[in-house]
Amino acid sequence: MTALDRAARLEQLSAAGWTTDWFAEFWAKPDLTLVPSMMTDDVVGYWPGGRTARGAKEYMRALEDLLALLPDLYLEVPDHTMSADGQFGFARWVMHATGPSGPFTMNGMDRTRVRGGLFCENYVFFDTAEFESLATGNPR
Repeated sequence: MTALDRAARLEQLSAAGWTTDWFAEFWAKPDLTLVPSMMTDDVVGYWPGGRTARGAKEYMRALEDLLALLPDLYLEVPDHTMSADGQFGFARWVMHATGPSGPFTMNGMDRTRVRGGLFCENYVFFDTAEFESLATGNPR
């Protein structure tokens, strides 16, 4: 897919509001400039290890920190679905990135709440000890 094709696909998906299809397409090649228009101002994000981001500014900071640590990070999203009422999205993903010991993959999941077509709450699940070891070289 060319960059223009991908941009058109993301624009098409964005018009429908946040969905797991948008999530999968976004994380295939993350571009943080696309995130603010898809989340509420009062968004809350919960990550393993106790990190909680409250509000759009803190949420963006969490994503910026992640991509600063792992600039080549992308997610393959083999399984995803929306609840019948469109209120919740569920995605199983495989992270691909490069840590101090080289390229790695690890598995995780997201559960996202949607309100008014925007995501307002996100729970992220993965093994924190595995992440620390692979992403920083410092096992917990």
